[in-house]
Amino acid sequence: MRYKNRLSALLLLYLVLGTWKGYIALFEGGKTEPKQIYPTQIASLPETDQASLEKGIIVRNDRDLEALLDDYLS
Repeated sequence: MRYKNRLSALLLLYLVLGTWKGYIALFEGGKTEPKQIYPTQIASLPETDQASLEKGIIVRNDRDLEALLDDYLS
């Protein structure tokens, strides 16, 4: 039983890069309010990137987040 509780807690530790009121935003797993909002409007991105962000991109570590932000914010 302890293993199952730990697994449930771990699943809530991920981050999601998505959208908030037309801007790129970072969410903690399961939360509806963003942890951080970035100054880039999604309308300025290619349609494929917009679609990915609308669905939400799961970010598992800092390196992945940095790479995504480099792509989307530059």
